[in-house]
Amino acid sequence: MAERSSGGDPLSSEDALNFEIEVISSEASEEELDRMTRNLLSELRQTDVESAELVSVGAAPEGSKGDPITIGTLAMTVVPAVLPGVIDMIRAWAGRREGRTVKFKGRGIEFEGSAEELQKLLERLEAERLAQENAPRIEQAPSKTKPARSPRVFISYRRADSADVTGRIYDRLSGHFGASAIFKDVDSIPPGIDFKEHLEKAVGRCKIFLVVIGDNWLAATDSLQNNRLEDPRDFVRIELEAALNRNIPVIPLLVRGAAMPAEEKLPPSLRKLVYRNAIPIRSDPDFHRDMDRLIEAISDYAARKS
Repeated sequence: MAERSSGGDPLSSEDALNFEIEVISSEASEEELDRMTRNLLSELRQTDVESAELVSVGAAPEGSKGDPITIGTLAMTVVPAVLPGVIDMIRAWAGRREGRTVKFKGRGIEFEGSAEELQKLLERLEAERLAQENAPRIEQAPSKTKPARSPRVFISYRRADSADVTGRIYDRLSGHFGASAIFKDVDSIPPGIDFKEHLEKAVGRCKIFLVVIGDNWLAATDSLQNNRLEDPRDFVRIELEAALNRNIPVIPLLVRGAAMPAEEKLPPSLRKLVYRNAIPIRSDPDFHRDMDRLIEAISDYAARKS
């Protein structure tokens, strides 16, 4: 991670910036763009960004202007001091292949990363910093309670079981707590790395674990028709075992009318799951009411721990 300067040096700030990066191609298939977007994500995580997460990959919404395009979206949190270098890296990455472009969205603006656009953004950030620095300070009585910090939340799910509704859940949570607080996909595990250890470490960085259970979560099988949860190498099983062993809040989210699995149908290492209180996440018109309840539960936990 980037080291931050103290004092009022230009481009130094304790407040990280949140941006969305869109990877756009009119030629690549959705599968090809998914690989490209994950490749950029892997390279971003090797830079000094505070965090980088996959948001979505798919076709542009119906009604979009121009030719049909496929868009991959990443969420990036970065401090101003390293922003120029990160943008240069992303533009160089885009230039390594014809037919793809990148677009940055954040701070109420949208730009493609040119030198002129970047300079304008940096000037705007510096002006905001100076305005804040010179603003009159108002003495306030000390608060008896600290504000609740956004907890880091891990969402575990099976793509074949609940990818679409998990995307909606992620959108609501990231809109409330910020994209950097919500971890949805463990992507781009480097070659040669112990993936079980990698997944356990990813879960270990989170304070709350959400497991999305759809109507096919328990019965999901691999290409040989073996039950996935019975495989100790199954990613969902590894993630859930790590969370249960850490004894952090594990909240089952029941989608598509699913019920909690019976204890005897789970591997022994997962049976503690049945005693965790679940929250149903129903389809519209109840979806947002159910999500409000989940957000309130997460916020209450964060307030108790602050």
